[in-house]
Amino acid sequence: MGNKVKYSYAAEGVFRASILTLIVLVIYSVVTTYLPASLKVTSVFYIVLTLISVLYGAVFAAKKAGEKGWLMGILVAAAYMLILYLVKVFGGGSTAIGMREITRTVLALGIGALSGMLGINL
Repeated sequence: MGNKVKYSYAAEGVFRASILTLIVLVIYSVVTTYLPASLKVTSVFYIVLTLISVLYGAVFAAKKAGEKGWLMGILVAAAYMLILYLVKVFGGGSTAIGMREITRTVLALGIGALSGMLGINL
């Protein structure tokens, strides 16, 4: 029973990370409506937003769980990246996974593990 409760914290971390992403993307969309942004800026923005969202979700989940922070962080990062992939595919994007997606996922998993360890110690 205890593991189910702790894994629900990972799900809540993913939910919070997703909400943060939606809020920031809406703000970014409004800003770029009035101010031009290059493709490089937008690409870097998406990577940074992904990592900040994973960091937030992983710290939250690990802090609530109280143990195995690295595992909570990796679970949050993996689920978050899966959700991003599914949104991309169902939004009409390609199902292909390129080097950019692999790099982004590896970075997210690393940040998730480190953030989970940080969350335990907060």
